[in-house]
Amino acid sequence: MNERIALGFHTCVDYELVWDTSIIERQIRAFNLSADELKMDIKLDSERAVWIMSLAYLKAGIGCEIVPDKSETCVEFSRHFDYKITLGGTPTRAAIILDRMGYPSLLQTSCYNEHVKRLMPSKVRVLPGVDADHAEIYPHIILQCAGGVRIQANDIDFITPRENRILISRDEYSLNMPILDDAFGEMIRECEAFLLGSFTEIVDFDVLKDRIKKTKKLLSYLPKDATIIIEDGCYIKSEFRHYVHQQLAPQLDLISMNEDELQQYIEKTIEILNPHEVKEAIEYVYKKVGVKTIIIHSAAWALVYGEQVDAWKSSLENGVIMASARFRKGDYFTVDDYKQTKELPDKKDSVIFCRQIKDIIGDKIHCIPCKDLSFVKNPTVVGLGDSFAGGILFGLLL
Repeated sequence: MNERIALGFHTCVDYELVWDTSIIERQIRAFNLSADELKMDIKLDSERAVWIMSLAYLKAGIGCEIVPDKSETCVEFSRHFDYKITLGGTPTRAAIILDRMGYPSLLQTSCYNEHVKRLMPSKVRVLPGVDADHAEIYPHIILQCAGGVRIQANDIDFITPRENRILISRDEYSLNMPILDDAFGEMIRECEAFLLGSFTEIVDFDVLKDRIKKTKKLLSYLPKDATIIIEDGCYIKSEFRHYVHQQLAPQLDLISMNEDELQQYIEKTIEILNPHEVKEAIEYVYKKVGVKTIIIHSAAWALVYGEQVDAWKSSLENGVIMASARFRKGDYFTVDDYKQTKELPDKKDSVIFCRQIKDIIGDKIHCIPCKDLSFVKNPTVVGLGDSFAGGILFGLLL
């Protein structure tokens, strides 16, 4: 076959909930929730607990991944809403974007069920990570919200500070992340680039160690000059994130992460339009992760830092365009939507920031502004990082 790009391993079935503030407020009253209960670090043993944590993150304007104790809790949560079924997972969404732009790819999935079969595009050649007897569906619930939405019920009263998304799932396939190192390895021998999704949902360290061992073996099948990228994530167990970086760094060419993941890594909140704070953060991360190059993408800008930054300019630009097109048009944006998005004006504050941080750091950084999307009334805020990763790959192919 002629695939130049390979991807793995996360595939999931997403239930993208249709936001309705009245439903949120109704559930606050139904579960008798109060403002002093809203916390981000509680035991997730009930649907009530999921509501508490979701509201806490919405109030703070921080995205998160929530893993309840039981998968049934996810289904119970979703039943309050209308929703559409889509495919998720960073490598999967990135492969779908490549298909949309006319490029085939290879994908090893972590699950394989009726929805994966129905929704996977024709140009994505799939190696299922599970056999035919394992076709259960563990839905990933996507609660996405625009900025400036007021939520008011009982004594809870806040306005969401920014666009945000809450991911809720307990997916046995994601928790165990099957990796077919030899079978998939034989398929990727001639690929030019490989995109790894993160291992955020694995909560058992023995499982993680085994999957990283298999990943390292799998990547050894690639040509010596292949480009290897990982799109990072907010890990349920932060120490696992450092382990993944440490183990894979010798084989990685690039780590990409968003602003939430950057701030989780440095364990503090920064002002993303303050060039001095951003400089300090990216230099800290770069020193710790030990890879040649990092990309950070935010709602205001995207930057590449490290070695040979000029080689990533096309990837950076296309990452911003793909994420912006998804923000505007959702899961089914077209090539025409991509072209129209490319011509949109940049955010003015972001243009100033990019110039300032370039002046401070110099040749080791390339930073570009994000598009001004303030006109979008019903944005899609889930999967933007996945779309950005697809744009990185698309940029490599041009």
